[in-house]
Amino acid sequence: MPLSTTNEIKLYYDVIGQGPAVCLINGYRLGSAAWPPLFITRLAIRCTVLTFDNRGTGQSDKPATGYEFRNMARDVIELLDDLQLPRVHLCGFSMGGAIAQEVAIRHPDRVGRLVLFATFCGGIWAEPASQGVFRRLLVTDNQTPEEAARQAWPVTYSPDYLAANAAAVEQQMRRELAHPTPMFAAQRQMEALRNFDSYHDLRRIGATTLVATGADDVLVKPRNSEILASRIPDSRLEILADLGHRAIWEAPEEIADLIGDFLTGPLPPEHHRPGASLR
Repeated sequence: MPLSTTNEIKLYYDVIGQGPAVCLINGYRLGSAAWPPLFITRLAIRCTVLTFDNRGTGQSDKPATGYEFRNMARDVIELLDDLQLPRVHLCGFSMGGAIAQEVAIRHPDRVGRLVLFATFCGGIWAEPASQGVFRRLLVTDNQTPEEAARQAWPVTYSPDYLAANAAAVEQQMRRELAHPTPMFAAQRQMEALRNFDSYHDLRRIGATTLVATGADDVLVKPRNSEILASRIPDSRLEILADLGHRAIWEAPEEIADLIGDFLTGPLPPEHHRPGASLR
């Protein structure tokens, strides 16, 4: 994967596949290597898939500041500029979904269709996880990256998946920790998560949007997806049975098909009226 060359913050990225371009934005503490390989290869059959490491993660630059989501949204736009991609579909998972909202709100001309997966609007409007669940995400100074990852498993994977796929979860963790996110970057990301609030701006999202989540997500409860879908004018909601927060990891090929169908399928009939803008 090369590094972007013209951005102030150098981002590590990869491009695979053919078809309409979709940029994937990953979640809290996760670099691009965390995406499930089966998900990427399946989606790349139908789309040109752009993955990258957010600032502070993977092999991208790790500055001390600038982790507010408006800055991380600007990172995305600068990467698209660097790759000469004037307009892409956008898919954000968890924290990446918050960044994707910022891109869609602040740079609507750069976004085709939008996928918001297992994410939230923030502020007083969101339905928070319980304190016991939320604490499992918090990294402490005396923890190793492996200890922090294992601590989060019970609230990011569904119980049934975790019990039946211990080897796959272990392998996934090893892939993610090849380039672990530093403590300070995780803390800055968490500050940004706590300060995020898109509720009143969601009406400004003009992109046709798929809002999806696992029905068994205890970290970002499904109610958060319902709120997003109720506020985004042109949106569709999918709540996926028997899947947890990491639904994409638990059912990678099925989720790739869901997203691929949405990104490459025809728009609803109302978009084909005279003068409508096709995304």
